[in-house]
Amino acid sequence: MDIESKFSRRSMVKWGLLSAAAAPAMPRLLGDDAVAQEMSLGAGNELFGVVGGRDGAKLFTGEALRGGGQMEIRLNQSIHTDDPDELEVANRLRPFDPQSWYNEWRRVAEINEEFGEAYEADNLRLSANTYYLRAFRFYRAAIIYQEDTDATMLPGYMKMMDMFNKAWEMARPPFERVKVMVDGNELDGYFRKPGGPPGTRFPTVINYLGADSMAESTILGRGSYVARGLAFLVIDLPGQGAAKRLKHLYMEPDTERYVSDLVDYLETRPDVDANRIGLLGQSMGGYSAPRAAANEPRIKAVTMAAGSHDLERDLFDYFPPIQERVRWIIGARDLADTKRKIRDFTMEDVARRIECPMLIGYGPTDRIMDPEGAYRLYQAAVNAPRQMWSGGGHPHHTAKSGGPRIRRLPTEQDWLARTLGAI
Repeated sequence: MDIESKFSRRSMVKWGLLSAAAAPAMPRLLGDDAVAQEMSLGAGNELFGVVGGRDGAKLFTGEALRGGGQMEIRLNQSIHTDDPDELEVANRLRPFDPQSWYNEWRRVAEINEEFGEAYEADNLRLSANTYYLRAFRFYRAAIIYQEDTDATMLPGYMKMMDMFNKAWEMARPPFERVKVMVDGNELDGYFRKPGGPPGTRFPTVINYLGADSMAESTILGRGSYVARGLAFLVIDLPGQGAAKRLKHLYMEPDTERYVSDLVDYLETRPDVDANRIGLLGQSMGGYSAPRAAANEPRIKAVTMAAGSHDLERDLFDYFPPIQERVRWIIGARDLADTKRKIRDFTMEDVARRIECPMLIGYGPTDRIMDPEGAYRLYQAAVNAPRQMWSGGGHPHHTAKSGGPRIRRLPTEQDWLARTLGAI
């Protein structure tokens, strides 16, 4: 059901349905019996409470084409940037050519690595940190779409990690390195917290990563949450980052088996308020986070930037370019085996067990995660005080593929801070 096409933004404004006061009326208007969560988020209310799914008038899925209309998103760098190295890659890159993608990002990474080494040699440690981090970011870009069968995958990943580690030898990191036993395996990750007097216990968010996410870049990008009084825990779980590449651990459908171990760990920390633990899922984590919240009662809030009801329909079938990545993540033999296994990654008969507050993000023109999956999740989670937020999804991929820049208000950050009672 194409809700956004039925209730256009213009008509909702006309009827007053996009105001903070009117937002709770949306589920009732759309025939949903559950109670939506009411909250004032300032300017962030612009897209908060807009219940919907795919915008068929704006989203070309190219269903008759292999890879569909989404194909240009991967291996394509936009010139919508003022970074000189990114502009250089954009001008030199041969689109859709994996080798060109790898070579061009690696070339600018090496340039920044040389700057880092020169600054380190002169004991200019802060400048060295800056350029090693740039090298880390560009080496990461070089390997982001590599598969397990690519000979450059592991060397490229190790080079990326070398830059990350060198950067934080030059300056004090804003995070703590941690090791946590998860599902019987010791996994590496990062914990980051706000400043505060000794003995402060912070509400804490566990970040569940996406298909292409890595813990290192994620923890560096969570400053806006920490600034709002939230601590953050990011671990490369099975199917992600180091766990996938170095330990060959693959993702299982019952993601609560991982999150329960992370909550156990957080309960041992004197700087964590174990009664205020939330979950944030990004991209493919839009399935993992609500699934975990449905089966782990210690989770007090859950939000996701791209909500999903089941990964077969919402990701595997919707965005064919990611199918090989999904195969690797779940440890399947081939795509036929992937298709069989991915059917277990579903919220069917699970979503109704979610009882904590939930904010389901989606992008009406998201070309990676089907926005209709977010709406199906909203419909199914009948026992959760929940709300939708149409400013989520993967808008950065629209910009990367040459589309318009999209305003991203801090709705998710403010919602988590208020729901978990951050200072």
